[in-house]
Amino acid sequence: MTFNLTSVAIAAAFLGLGMKPAFAIQTPGMQTQISSGAEMVSHESAMKTMTIKLDKSFRAITDARDEKGYVRDKSVLKAHEANIKALRDAVRHYELFPGSDEHQYGTSSKQREAVAQYHQQMKAVLHDVVESFDTFEQINDQLNNSEIVVTMYVGQAWAAHREALKALADAVAQHEQAMAEVMKKNS
Repeated sequence: MTFNLTSVAIAAAFLGLGMKPAFAIQTPGMQTQISSGAEMVSHESAMKTMTIKLDKSFRAITDARDEKGYVRDKSVLKAHEANIKALRDAVRHYELFPGSDEHQYGTSSKQREAVAQYHQQMKAVLHDVVESFDTFEQINDQLNNSEIVVTMYVGQAWAAHREALKALADAVAQHEQAMAEVMKKNS
């Protein structure tokens, strides 16, 4: 019984196997590296997108502040709060961290520990961002209180939030560097 190439291709297509040229066949290790690299690139892109949104909403609040430091436009506050929550939730649920499986970070426990340590650092930094913004919002709600002391507090609260966002930017930069090193080691 002889098989021609057409009947083999039809059978393969019917079975869902498809036809790949020999040069396109990848070993399991190669596929792992490719998927790992793609996940890291996707991760970095998501992280950058979220931090850009956070930076834009921060700048919108900065521009909306009056001479005393208060923000009357609640929509800019809500937009910033939504961006903070989106980033916090993504970190909390590991959405911004490519999985912690061995195939993505190698078998090195040092690499896995570094990722876990970074995750904890990001959670702590984001906690400070959330807390400092909550404090600013609470003081901003005292908008009609004309006491000088409250005006000083709104400036201090805004400065604390700005510093928390700087710490977040530093943590993101450290993470990008660490991810680049992981990708370099795994390639």
